[in-house]
Formats: sequence, C-alpha cells, structure tokens
Amino acid sequence: MSWTTGTQTEALSANYANGSALASSSSATCIGPTTGAAYLPANFFLPTTGVGKSLLVKAFGVLSTTSTPNLTIGVTGNTTQGTYNSSAIFATTGTLAQGSGVTNVPWTLEVLITCASVGSSGSFLADGMFVVYNTATTTNAARCSSSNANPNTALTLSTESAYYVELFATWSAASASNTITVYNVAVLGLN
Repeated sequence: MSWTTGTQTEALSANYANGSALASSSSATCIGPTTGAAYLPANFFLPTTGVGKSLLVKAFGVLSTTSTPNLTIGVTGNTTQGTYNSSAIFATTGTLAQGSGVTNVPWTLEVLITCASVGSSGSFLADGMFVVYNTATTTNAARCSSSNANPNTALTLSTESAYYVELFATWSAASASNTITVYNVAVLGLN
C-alpha cells in the first residue's frame, strides 16, 4: 500500500457459512448466508467524502441445471436483510443461458461499485464479471453492471438510507434441478 490517499481496504463482511441453495424458483431471491450481510449505515457515503468511495463484492459458489435455463445474478442493496429490493440493483448480468445438465460447476462473481453522487438522489456505477465454469475447458461469462448501456449508466439510490449489500439470483424455469449456492462472499470497502 502506498498510503497516498490515507485510506485502506476494509472487510465489511465475509460469510462464515454456505448459503442455502436457490432451487424450484423463478423469482428474484436473495442468495447467500442468511446472516452477516454487509451493512451500510445511512450516510455511509458521506456528503463530503462519499463520491468515489467504492465497494468490491467477490463471491464464489456452484450451480446445477437441467436443460438450458437462463440465470440472472447480481448485487442489490436491501433495506431489510434477506428481502430482495428491485429498486436498488447495484449490478446485474441480465439473463444468461446456462449449460445443459451441469452438476455443481463452479462460478465466480466480482463487481466494483463506486458512488458517483451523494444525497437523496445519489448514484452508483458498477461493473464486473460473472463467470461459470461449465466444463474443465469452457466458461460462460457475462458483464455484471449497473446498466447494459455503453457507456455504463448509474443506478439512482439515496445515500441517506441504510442498506444490506446482498447477492440475488433468478432462474428462468423453476426446477429442483436448477440450483445455485453461494459458498463464499465478501464485501470490501476500498476507501
């Protein structure tokens, strides 16, 4: 570390248990551990120093499928832990076709979320990648961002409210064989 900025990386959360598998569902649902989500108190992004403050979300797990369902995964800011908030999607992949009949294949997600403006109409830009290792030699990857536009556009969200930073997923087809499980997720405050 150079200490040029006088800031340091801080672990805001890291899970200590695997999440429950999301299966038999085609609704957007929080995934990951049921406790220990990163908590951002109101004004975490301070009016004087919040612009440019960033979070790094890193997650790993496995998924299984039957046929070739679509999966959407992303990061949301929930006002109640474990309750999906469709109005606060920091980053999402959009729908991504999955491999056919895969079992417990690993996936990884990494998203950088940066505060672009503060206040009741604050804004956040996010970009990252979601990668599924369908076989030993093939991957399925998608951008995970605050929009699918180029250049990226920001999510408008009040920085004056408190949020839990959590992962969410949606399957296109509800099946007991379409499952996604989070093994590890960490949220880091970068500055």
